[in-house]
Amino acid sequence: MGHLSQKDTSIVSKSQFFDILNTILSTLSIDEILTKVVEEIRKTIGAERSTLYMLNYHCQELFSKVLQASELVEICVPLNKNSLAGYTAITKKILNIKDAYNVHELQSIDPYLVFDSSWDDISGYKTKSVLVIPIPNKSRNGLLGVFQALNKEGGFTEEDVEVMEQLAFLLGIAVNNAILYQKIEEERILREYIMDDIEEGICILNVDLTIYSVNRFLEMMSGMRFSVSDMVGKDFFQIFPNFSETELETKIREVFSKGYKMTVNLLMLNVKIIPYHDVNNKLNKIILIFERFT
Repeated sequence: MGHLSQKDTSIVSKSQFFDILNTILSTLSIDEILTKVVEEIRKTIGAERSTLYMLNYHCQELFSKVLQASELVEICVPLNKNSLAGYTAITKKILNIKDAYNVHELQSIDPYLVFDSSWDDISGYKTKSVLVIPIPNKSRNGLLGVFQALNKEGGFTEEDVEVMEQLAFLLGIAVNNAILYQKIEEERILREYIMDDIEEGICILNVDLTIYSVNRFLEMMSGMRFSVSDMVGKDFFQIFPNFSETELETKIREVFSKGYKMTVNLLMLNVKIIPYHDVNNKLNKIILIFERFT
């Protein structure tokens, strides 16, 4: 990462830069980064609006959260070239556009570059200048997301681009740290469900139905064909094919879809299916509790 030049400090002073740096690196909350940190950057570069979009490879979309009437609302953008944010996410190229409605300007950058005006049509807001910067990530296809700023009077300058490239690097570090902390906290919470009590089986499934964690009861359920370590990361219904296309599979998929607890009675087992919501209230796992009939 480069250092701020004297030219840069005409846009962002050193004190402003280190204030933002302190804010970026002092939070371990994704929501705070998406709101508080982004708002500070917006004010610093003089944009009317700004958004940090995170990349969700599984859903093939960009998502963020914005404050509306004091509530956090999630917004999503498809991961394709039909939006400026999507274009930068796919190409990893910086966009600095003076007029988003100027087709000739867009086509001079890329003949297929388009501006999706549907957000303006719905909100009544008029987008003009746009700056979109990729957020680097060394461990995930080189990209964590994109930062988008809208409507700076006179348009965004090259100095704005240089400053945002530096802040994008820092944002990448901060978001990675927050994600790591979130995963550690999530694992701590989930481990509270996992016991080696042979009276009760516990299995935690990811959304793709692979096994996130199990206890030793599941070894017995598999007829001792698989150890706990063998099962982790494997498809649940490949480990337990007898449950495939049964009421249990139907209910598991229904819980993932609808998000509420269900119970299934099998021949010798009662199975509780409990949705697990992470710290951002997203349902990304379910907990299966197998109990013998007494």
